Amino acid sequence: MLSGSGTECPTYDFKPLWHLLAGRINMVVVERPGYGWSGQTGLSRDIDTVLEETREALKKADITGPFIPAAHSMSGLEAIYWTQKYPDEIKSIIGLDMAVPEAYRSLETPLFLSPMVWIAHLLRRPSARVMTKSHPVVKNNLLNKKQQAEMYRITSKQLLSRNMVDEIYFIKRNALKVGEGKSPSLPVLCFLSYDKENLKQIPTWGKIHQEYFSTNEHVKFINLPCGHYVHREEPEMIAESITHFLSLHGMLC
Repeated sequence: MLSGSGTECPTYDFKPLWHLLAGRINMVVVERPGYGWSGQTGLSRDIDTVLEETREALKKADITGPFIPAAHSMSGLEAIYWTQKYPDEIKSIIGLDMAVPEAYRSLETPLFLSPMVWIAHLLRRPSARVMTKSHPVVKNNLLNKKQQAEMYRITSKQLLSRNMVDEIYFIKRNALKVGEGKSPSLPVLCFLSYDKENLKQIPTWGKIHQEYFSTNEHVKFINLPCGHYVHREEPEMIAESITHFLSLHGMLC
């Protein structure tokens, strides 16, 4: 499981989904530098570096492939690039409202980002407390008190970390590089949100994905009437769909 941009605590953020799949699928959550329990790095946030860090983390954890990246948002670029650069390592892609290269074609880095980071750092403790208490994994009692405290500490530490901010400045050039390669032809299960607020930001969201995977005969799209964090809002439906999809393609453990 690969988190999207700005998800401070990926392991717990994905828990509404992964706890439903436990025992049926072998899973691992990779936390990039500046996320979760991982430290910061001074290395570039270009797509090659990010991908090699993921591969190295799996290698050090003695987790062998081939893999099925379940990518949320921005991590869709990493999942796609992985299939382009190391096709033998990837069997399929699960898109959790994942991004494709074209989604960033007209992106401009927000000019207000720097002051926003300073404000976030000044307010990180109260912000982290609100974010933790309101998170579905806490509201639905999927974490015990110790884990809730861990999630708060991690969120207050990693909120708009330096590496997260650097990723934003690299996102367009990363998208351009991934866009130069071929669209994956392996099995893809793509969950797409069509929440009204999301569509206001990118009205062609969904259409972009259909066009990007238009030559793929093994892609399945599932539209969900929820927000961008589909794995938080529709975990039961997604878990059942993933199990069915992987079973259909002979990829269940």
